[in-house]
Amino acid sequence: MLQCVASRLESKTHLSDARLADNIAEQSARRLGILAFFTAVSVVVMIVLQHSLQPELAPAHATPLFRLAALFLVLASLGVVALERSKLAPHQVLLDVGLVFEVAGALALGIMENSLAWPDHPIRGSTPVAVWIAICVLIIPNRPWKSFTAAALSAAMAPLAHLLCAQFLDLPALPLNRLASYTLSPLFVAGWTPFISTRLYRMQKDLSRTIDLGSYRLESLLGKGGMGEVWRARHRLLRRDAAVKLLRPDLLSRAAGSKLRHIRQRFEREAQAIASLRSPHTVALYDFGMSDDGSLYYVMELLDGLDAETLVNRYGPQPPGKVISLIRQACDSLEEAHELGMVHRDVKPTNLFVCRLGNQVDFVKLLDFGLVKAVFDRRQTQLTMPGETSGTPAFMAPEQVRGEPDIDARADIYGLGCVAYFLLTGALVFHEPTPISTALAHVERAPVPPSLRSELPIPASLERVVMACLEKKREQRPSSVAELALLLEECSDIPRWTPADAKQWWALNRPVPVNLVSA
Repeated sequence: MLQCVASRLESKTHLSDARLADNIAEQSARRLGILAFFTAVSVVVMIVLQHSLQPELAPAHATPLFRLAALFLVLASLGVVALERSKLAPHQVLLDVGLVFEVAGALALGIMENSLAWPDHPIRGSTPVAVWIAICVLIIPNRPWKSFTAAALSAAMAPLAHLLCAQFLDLPALPLNRLASYTLSPLFVAGWTPFISTRLYRMQKDLSRTIDLGSYRLESLLGKGGMGEVWRARHRLLRRDAAVKLLRPDLLSRAAGSKLRHIRQRFEREAQAIASLRSPHTVALYDFGMSDDGSLYYVMELLDGLDAETLVNRYGPQPPGKVISLIRQACDSLEEAHELGMVHRDVKPTNLFVCRLGNQVDFVKLLDFGLVKAVFDRRQTQLTMPGETSGTPAFMAPEQVRGEPDIDARADIYGLGCVAYFLLTGALVFHEPTPISTALAHVERAPVPPSLRSELPIPASLERVVMACLEKKREQRPSSVAELALLLEECSDIPRWTPADAKQWWALNRPVPVNLVSA
């Protein structure tokens, strides 16, 4: 499921410094596929037309080197087209492949151009390699240093191709002054590459920020998932940041019939579930609607923090007192949902977001109600397609794995037990090689007590509560999240995680950035 919030600064750094924004990379990858297709067609058409209009070029076209270069360029182009259409490679990886395609294409074009001896007169005009570089810079935007490196290597392919043809086809090589003149135009285009690449990226990024949904303007893509996309957005009048979860029409175009209705129903149900909850520990919903192009969306608060999985992966197992504090806050959100007859069904570390909220820190927000199940409304109970898993295998209750129809609040209690186990040990309750074997382990195997999985001491009172949540039979688990919260409260032998402890941890590990303090 999608992550609907992201750290304020990390999202900016990730998008601007590490790689191209995902939406820009996706559009550029699509254009790369189109360029590769037209390259393959153009090479074939050019050779056919030249044979018809200039028969004197036939000797050049008959050379093995020319044929090898032409065949390579056609096959490489078709390979890029196939890679783009298959969606096997991430968009950023495909753009990097495009830069290799640019260099290889420049060499192939240079060989095809130099397969005939040059006439003995001054060089005028430009080589096709220069045009090729210019086209690739416009079509395949990338980080400036990558684009410049590829352009410089492509420019070097022009003289290299000439020398290769002179060597293998026994043709006279150009004098150094004419060879340098021949290389000038590709080098000139390559020299402008950093400027062009940077300006193109900024223009595309600015265009992507002009997308409006209701009163919100989308600014940057935060994440993608099976249900759509999550964008960082800003209210045009209130100047308030938000997270927009979006089901775009192009993402729905591959679905049809009952599957399309199912996706829309689940998306609407998630928005309705969040809107009906008032707990401060449930992510807040600001708006819901449909854009002019048919995109379904809803708007949530944008949180500053990190999810529980990232918390453990970066900072290791958490102190028992802090674990109790985090789980009790999650209980507050789930208690309200359960009282309204809703079961979350996907309680896991990535859906517990630990954030900074005003002057409060270590404040838990429960996310992602996309699998929520209305227990008492039998008309809307089933929101999973046949063969679809209603949860995440590493955190699913045994009754979910078995596909029992009467899932109740105790499935979420089992999920909280799995989350507490992960927070205390840094390990999953069951970690098997496949999702299916992991899910089956929840049904068939007894969990190892967390104290045996951790080098840090885990109090017996807390371990008893966690193991009670992980009982195979739901009748043996705490009957409600309210009872679970009470059991956690009764762990009196564990030092309390106080607001002062939380503020000290955040000051040391996630200090407030200067630009946020001054804002």
